[in-house]
Amino acid sequence: MNRRDILMGGSLLLAAGAAAALTPRKRLVLLGDRKLDDIIPVRIGDWDHSPSTAFVLPKTPGSLADRLYSQTISRLYLSPTRVPVMLVIAYGAVQNDLLQLHRPEVCYAAVGFTISDSKAASVALGGTANLPVRDLTAVSDSRIEPITYWTRIGDDLPTSGSEQRMVKLRQQMHGFLSDGILVRMSTVAEPTPEIFAGLAGFARAMVGAMHPADRQVLIGRRLAAELK
Repeated sequence: MNRRDILMGGSLLLAAGAAAALTPRKRLVLLGDRKLDDIIPVRIGDWDHSPSTAFVLPKTPGSLADRLYSQTISRLYLSPTRVPVMLVIAYGAVQNDLLQLHRPEVCYAAVGFTISDSKAASVALGGTANLPVRDLTAVSDSRIEPITYWTRIGDDLPTSGSEQRMVKLRQQMHGFLSDGILVRMSTVAEPTPEIFAGLAGFARAMVGAMHPADRQVLIGRRLAAELK
């Protein structure tokens, strides 16, 4: 065996050791055997659920997203005094390199929308609890949708694609394979500060209307604990 063979063998051993170290050994699943339809109230503050099909959905039958998301719900909520809200929630039991949450910037662009005015924001849930979200606007020839959304991976709430990748890597390095959820609220209107405030108000009302034991499914255990 020459020096080159020894160096190559050592490199392979190091690579194998690194791969073994990054192999997740623990699962973190916050939804468990619950159903999204059961834990999201049909009445949220001043809003009531109303049937509708006018949604840009994160999955279609037979697509990669169809394999990614094990549960989804899409509901229209109407209020006599507040902005109408289209709510879409998509849940994936596994977040890895092949199966990971598709952020709305990807979903909307795939069906012909142009994304503008994307920025990180937060929703005050009460007390010291602040939910990190992202506000953006999707524009097509037929409509404008202001959107507020957030993603949860395990207990983390990344607000960008790069942060989402870093969260997954950090969890993997700690030996965790987590579930993930996308929570998206939108409406059809001009993207004014008042409209985004209305979407934030719906998010706050939705989390507040949920059973305390179910809130961690949407916002993670750490943030849910701040609301107790």
